[in-house]
Amino acid sequence: MRKIFIHSEIVDFSNFLIKQMYYIHLRVLTFFCFFITGLEKDMRMNRTLKYFFPAVLSLCIIVYHCIKNDCYGNHEKKTEQITVSGTDIEVELAITPEEHMAGLMYRNTLEDNKGMLFVFPDEKRLSFWMKNTYVPLSVAFIDENGRITQIETMKPRSLDLHDSREKVRYALEMKSNWFEIHNVREGDVVKMPPRIIANGESRNGKNW
Repeated sequence: MRKIFIHSEIVDFSNFLIKQMYYIHLRVLTFFCFFITGLEKDMRMNRTLKYFFPAVLSLCIIVYHCIKNDCYGNHEKKTEQITVSGTDIEVELAITPEEHMAGLMYRNTLEDNKGMLFVFPDEKRLSFWMKNTYVPLSVAFIDENGRITQIETMKPRSLDLHDSREKVRYALEMKSNWFEIHNVREGDVVKMPPRIIANGESRNGKNW
């Protein structure tokens, strides 16, 4: 699970734990339904139980997949075009705490000139790691004025922390060495539409 640390604390970690508890309960209930259904071969069950448990099993599977898809960001993605030192790129926006936690984890590929922009309501010290993230990435920390303050290279699945030296408002993840290839350096400016800033200030992205 990708985690973003702010002031050494996981962003909305309680929400993550709640969703994991959903998974555990659903899996236990699914196993129980399979077990009860299997007993049908060895004992007589009344007609109500015979049809009730398969129905519950089907419902569990549907609910499980709905929760899983929402948690891992498989819903409709918010995208926008920004400009980094004169190069136009398309970014997915991570605005909510859930989107921050999911990040680019479990992706097997990332197209050129595409990435993810993490947007926060105000400037904070951030720290990223790469658990469950398969694509090599570079991250640029960006202050509220759009100035790149720091660029870090991150290895796939690494638990090493990459901390921002300064308080920042945004973080831009791209393919590893993308910034170097495009001659983007610390101090360069990222231009982004005003509505990205507005949605970061809304704290939940609902204005998108």
